[in-house]
Amino acid sequence: MKKIKLAELKDAEILAQLEDAHKIIRTARFQYGVARSLENPKIIANAKRKIARLLTIQKNRELAAKPGSTKTKRYSRATRKAQALAKVNANAKKAAKAKN
Repeated sequence: MKKIKLAELKDAEILAQLEDAHKIIRTARFQYGVARSLENPKIIANAKRKIARLLTIQKNRELAAKPGSTKTKRYSRATRKAQALAKVNANAKKAAKAKN
């Protein structure tokens, strides 16, 4: 399904789609485990992508339902390291001023 059509689904339909996608993954993995071959190996990747899309839509709806909450911003490791270093330097400057 297209992303636009997925967004139009109701919550119950999204849960049903999630169950179907999980079932597809389970059967494909079982088939691969038994026969060591799949008709279409892309089935698992497509199902995982569909699950991710559905979970994203579900999470966005939860966030939209709570007006006060916002999504927390995630920073890269380099950004977090730079922020921590800036904080340490600021604390060192405050300590130096306090001594004078």
